[in-house]
Amino acid sequence: MTGEPTVSWRNYVDSRFETQDKAVAAALAAQEKAVSAALTAADRAVAKAESAAERRFESVNEFRATLTDQARTFMPRAEAEQAARALNEKLDVLTARVNARDERSNTWSAGWGLLVGLVGVAAAIVSVVFALTRKA
Repeated sequence: MTGEPTVSWRNYVDSRFETQDKAVAAALAAQEKAVSAALTAADRAVAKAESAAERRFESVNEFRATLTDQARTFMPRAEAEQAARALNEKLDVLTARVNARDERSNTWSAGWGLLVGLVGVAAAIVSVVFALTRKA
């Protein structure tokens, strides 16, 4: 032994054990901090996800309410078609009346025109006859 301090086997193992124990304790403490930070982050992420899901469900519920309002206020197709048919029938009746009135009006106009024309011809004949009888 050349001037090196001698350490007993027991002291050597005890010091190594203490060093390992401190290292394990430090590693566990660091791991505990890491796990705690991860759990905190996970909790925040879950809270954000729940908040986002809640907003999405509110939007979906709002959309459902809109669809329910539409279903309640919109007229059913069969009812709309029936109303359109009724309006078309009324329009056809009114169109027929207007066409009949126009035909009668055209007939009277033609009749009046013929009557005025005949009166004019008769007046011309009477004038000619009157003029000829006056000269003779």
